[in-house]
Amino acid sequence: MRAVIAYPGVEGSFSYGAARSAFPDAQWKGYDTFEDAARSVLEGKARYAVLPIENSSAGAVLTTYSILEKEPLWIVGECKQPVRHQLLGIPGSQLAGIRTITSHPQAISQCAAFLSSLQGVQIVPSGNTALSAREVANRGDPAWAAIASEEAARIFGLSVIAEDIHTSKHNTTRFMILSRYPIPLETPNKASVIFTVDNTVGALVRVLDSFARSGLNMTRIESRPIPDTPFLYFFSGDFEGAMDKDHLEEAMDNARPFTTQLRLLGIYAKANMTDE
Repeated sequence: MRAVIAYPGVEGSFSYGAARSAFPDAQWKGYDTFEDAARSVLEGKARYAVLPIENSSAGAVLTTYSILEKEPLWIVGECKQPVRHQLLGIPGSQLAGIRTITSHPQAISQCAAFLSSLQGVQIVPSGNTALSAREVANRGDPAWAAIASEEAARIFGLSVIAEDIHTSKHNTTRFMILSRYPIPLETPNKASVIFTVDNTVGALVRVLDSFARSGLNMTRIESRPIPDTPFLYFFSGDFEGAMDKDHLEEAMDNARPFTTQLRLLGIYAKANMTDE
């Protein structure tokens, strides 16, 4: 029986494409929200969930980080995909006649330069790019358009009104593969952690130095406010290097005295770029 792989959205979404690339022989199942896709793994309905976590131009996908902070899921892999956004409308619609454009907020952000060039157009955020394409198809209104993939255009019978409208020519999204069990899919050379620090001078520097002294190279760090706790922050970081158990435990033990919370999100293999 083929493994079930959960992803947010419907067929034609970029998350669907990532799930299909990462697990070409699996059964892919779309869910309405990121939370629903993650919950399907926790409930044993899916073996893995594939969620976007970072875009090269629009930054972090905060919903995924929120899930990782709250839920007992592990990162066991990652994949990267180039993302090409198209403006889609019903057959016969023209750019000059578009009055409403709908898409996921990340896609809207990634196409900011193109959208700012339009006049008299309302931008409507949605839960998913492919869901936006489906809505435009269902409306049948030539004044409506969606930002989505070329595959979504084929699936929902839409036409491409404007091609490759993303601002960055190298627009890329990184996706995390989540599991209930901390078993990496391939030999790991990367780790992700979340932590908080106490309000003392140099605490953050000491945490990062603890990992550096263990030979782990920090490749990303990001902070986000802790809900209902003004001016206190979660930090998330990625490190690359030797990920054997003793080596990683040493780094975590060295960092722990300078944190109020420190949790390993997973060890996994660093992704290469996936072909379109």
